[in-house]
Amino acid sequence: MKFKNKAFTLFELLVVISIIMTLMIVVYLPYSHYQNKAKLKLVSREISQSFYEARNMAVSWIKDITWNRSIWLYFSNQDWSDDKIIFFSYPHNIDTNLINNIESSDVKIIKTNTIQDNINIDYLDWYDNLLFFFNSISWESSVYTFTSSWKNIVNKDKISIKFSYKKSMSETLRKELIYYKDTNIIDYK
Repeated sequence: MKFKNKAFTLFELLVVISIIMTLMIVVYLPYSHYQNKAKLKLVSREISQSFYEARNMAVSWIKDITWNRSIWLYFSNQDWSDDKIIFFSYPHNIDTNLINNIESSDVKIIKTNTIQDNINIDYLDWYDNLLFFFNSISWESSVYTFTSSWKNIVNKDKISIKFSYKKSMSETLRKELIYYKDTNIIDYK
């Protein structure tokens, strides 16, 4: 008996593998893009939720604190900040000259929310950092910016916060939130 060996040649296998690889790349690129857009949408919800949570903490009872305190929400777009949202509790009668982002005997970090990986805060309305203040007594809000040598109150009605996926310049991988100080409303763009 004579058997005929039938098999694929090396060339045929290479062609099939290259076709499969091309199809995988074509499918993966849009999937990755939509996955990154979903991360941006999630971060915009997390940031807006942080504003509402800070305001609610200021006007209601706070766990592990025996007296009602005002809440500061700290944002920074500097590279060393690791893109975190930090919740500080301050005494409601704090002197504005003492405003900073450092824990002390009167100032405590309540909570820190880390922003999703590869998402960077790019723009804080022309400032390097912003402290959003939610007063526990009057329920008013105000916004401050500071450096080591000066502190300033931000007197704008609306404040823009922009963030992107890996500092992308593409508009599809960038998001903007606008915080309206007088009404404590967050708007998505």
